[in-house]
Amino acid sequence: MKKSGNIVYLKLEEPAEIDKYSVPQYGVNKGFEFFRGLGVIDYARTFKSWLRKFPRPVFIAAVENNTVVGWVFIEEWENCAKDGGPVHVLRAIEVLPGYRNTKIGFRLLLLGLLFVVGYMITKPITPEARRFFKKYGFMEEAEFRRVPVDLSSHTGYLILPPFRRKMLLESMSAYFEV
Repeated sequence: MKKSGNIVYLKLEEPAEIDKYSVPQYGVNKGFEFFRGLGVIDYARTFKSWLRKFPRPVFIAAVENNTVVGWVFIEEWENCAKDGGPVHVLRAIEVLPGYRNTKIGFRLLLLGLLFVVGYMITKPITPEARRFFKKYGFMEEAEFRRVPVDLSSHTGYLILPPFRRKMLLESMSAYFEV
């Protein structure tokens, strides 16, 4: 558990843990709704189904007053990197509209990086998401001399190499209370 101001960051591991918190959804600038167009009808139910997966994914929630205000979902990628290193995929990250531009998304990214090793990949689906990930060190395939992860059948993904992951984690103490 980490804290920043009134926000507590929790790694949830069991589906039943979701029931402890309110998960706001669908309301003009009031709830989670971005992934509705991708088939997420009931966020709490979706979170529970993700937490039933094996191997267990990384699911971290930013919580204020027992309400989830942001979350990140990371799971293992089906293939290793070309150097044999593990690869994790950041499947989704979302922050409630009223909490955006407060570094919650960045803090969720940092905490997610604590629980994985090796490479992290993600496929941003909006220009804003692409800018966010590029700002924090994710790289396009063309930026590598030798692309470390085979993404030939996965266009549009960005890659965070281990050395950039390490650099990000070095700044972590500035974003959380001790």
